[in-house]
Formats: sequence, C-alpha cells, structure tokens
Amino acid sequence: MDFLFGALTGAQSLDALIRWGGYTVLFVIVFVETGLFAFLPGDSLLISAGLVAAAGHLNIWWLNVLLSVAAVLGDNVGYAIGARIGPRLFTREK
Repeated sequence: MDFLFGALTGAQSLDALIRWGGYTVLFVIVFVETGLFAFLPGDSLLISAGLVAAAGHLNIWWLNVLLSVAAVLGDNVGYAIGARIGPRLFTREK
C-alpha cells in the first residue's frame, strides 16, 4: 500500500505505476475512469503508457487492444449504472 501511495504521489508517479502494474493497472484505471465516474489521470496515463511502450517495456499492440476493450466495457458499465439509477435520481415523488 505504501508503494501504491508513493507511486501516485511521486515525481515520476505514472511511469512508476505503469512499470509496477503493467497491463493490469492500466486496464483497471481506464475501466474505472470511463465507467465508474472516478476522476483519474486518464489522458496523461495513456501518454505515459505510450512512452513506456516506446521504450520497449510494454507491447503497443496489446496495449491498444486491452485499453480499447477497457474503455468500451467501462462505457457499457457506466451506461448500465445510469440506466438503472438515473430515472430514480431525476423523478420526484409527489
């Protein structure tokens, strides 16, 4: 837990987080950002992931496929949550 907190607050936080967790951390962050309304560093994370892939630590093709799937799944989960909870939020009982 200390490493994760340090990785999120350190000077090279995104690079360290990507190298530590790799594909799994990237998938989870993109999924949560697109589907569960969390404010995470998505755009800067993708740029950092591309730089790490360019350095040869990650496969860019796997990264593209995996993060595309994470974004689509996250959007679908977010839509399902909104479809289920949204009407209850915006209708008033009389």
